[in-house]
Amino acid sequence: MSGIKEITFFVKKYAFIKEENIDLSFMPALSRRKLSLVDKLSLCAMHKCYENPEVKIVFASQYGELERLDKIIEQYTTENEVSPAAFSGSVHNSAPGVFSLLNKITNSYNAVSAEYNTFSNGLLEAIITEGDVLFCCTDTINSVYGFSCLISKKDGSGKKFFMKMKEQPERKTDDEPEKFLAVLNGSAKSYDSGLYTIEG
Repeated sequence: MSGIKEITFFVKKYAFIKEENIDLSFMPALSRRKLSLVDKLSLCAMHKCYENPEVKIVFASQYGELERLDKIIEQYTTENEVSPAAFSGSVHNSAPGVFSLLNKITNSYNAVSAEYNTFSNGLLEAIITEGDVLFCCTDTINSVYGFSCLISKKDGSGKKFFMKMKEQPERKTDDEPEKFLAVLNGSAKSYDSGLYTIEG
């Protein structure tokens, strides 16, 4: 990111999903049965913003599959073994992996976890990545949500935004997607991550 001061980008689509709004009717029923809540929120949000298999994916989650990990640890403690299926679903990049398989996406994807700054760091990663990027941030600890947006640097069909790096960065501990969502829907003028600001 050395030398980056300002980036212009477009948001073509966005979605904010709560648990009661999950719709996975686009998936085979057998595949839906194995999904965690993190998977369900993520896949639903990404599906609403997805356009084509050329997209790159950036996935962010502070806690990821923490509930699955707890169950794996308990299983290992009591049974001295771990289910391979449970283990494969417990990795941090499980949701974008499933989504890539479903949509035959062959591009690489990044998974981000950065404590309280997970959403803003994941969004930054998506903004500075070349090409069309499907960004998703999901968590089920403390707050339950799935957020996704389709970001483009060249396609002017979406809403135009400017990201500016701050000269004196600060650490923020209230990093929630609702604050960026407010900028997307026009109810707020800017989003301040502590490291950068975004304005429409």
